[in-house]
Amino acid sequence: MSISTALTSVKSNFTKYLAKGAGIAALGIIAYDSHIVGKLQSDVYAKSRDAKACIQSFNNTQYLSSPSVTTSKLKKSVFNWEVESNVRNFFNSAIGYFKGFGSMLVENVVPLGLGLGALLGKGKWAKGSAIGLGVYAVVKFFKDILGLGHYNDLNQKF
Repeated sequence: MSISTALTSVKSNFTKYLAKGAGIAALGIIAYDSHIVGKLQSDVYAKSRDAKACIQSFNNTQYLSSPSVTTSKLKKSVFNWEVESNVRNFFNSAIGYFKGFGSMLVENVVPLGLGLGALLGKGKWAKGSAIGLGVYAVVKFFKDILGLGHYNDLNQKF
């Protein structure tokens, strides 16, 4: 294959490659944002669940159904194990990550669908999805980044 043949092939399929590139870029941005929110949600969810478990365990140590030093010491040791254990944190952080990741995928369902259509579609479907993705990006830029056409309660104009 000569260089001129390769350039002719690229020129004739330029819109196809452009649509695929737009799909890859959109999916990459969505995956990055979802990963970051997943990491943040992982910490928040795990720490809040750990705090809730520690509070319940602490409240359990405050009351005895009958006076017993042994029961009191056992409750205290269960509380200490609850505070020092990080097994729950491991599982709760995984749950929190997938909750955060999934919530961002749901929030970005329109560009996700358009990006998948641009990347995996053929012919007019890929080009139409890429055009839709471009329109979505322009609207998002003007509305969310520049703040035009976005109602803001904090900065009302009198």
